[in-house]
Amino acid sequence: MPDLIFDDVSITYRTGDRGDRGEVAAVKNISLTLPAGGTLGVAGESGSGKSTLAMSVLRLLPANARLSGRVLLGDTDIADLRFGELRAVRWAEASIVFQGAMHSLNPVRT
Repeated sequence: MPDLIFDDVSITYRTGDRGDRGEVAAVKNISLTLPAGGTLGVAGESGSGKSTLAMSVLRLLPANARLSGRVLLGDTDIADLRFGELRAVRWAEASIVFQGAMHSLNPVRT
């Protein structure tokens, strides 16, 4: 299993319609390396870009998202993978576990 590398990754979302387009930054200039077999927990406020960053690994961003920088799995840029190659990565190399609000840790009960 190769390292997962975020190399100066920024992600923005286009907003508005054709006559009044703007952009909202979700992730700005993230660079980090997750060693092969490692685990990463990402914490932050609602809307801070945690899910956006995770979805960029598997190219699950919506059509209005724009990614700059590189997301690498080893030496391979995720953006360069064909669908079949990406599908293989999704099954064997990388996965995401999203946590629903109803199942989150409740500090009152712990």
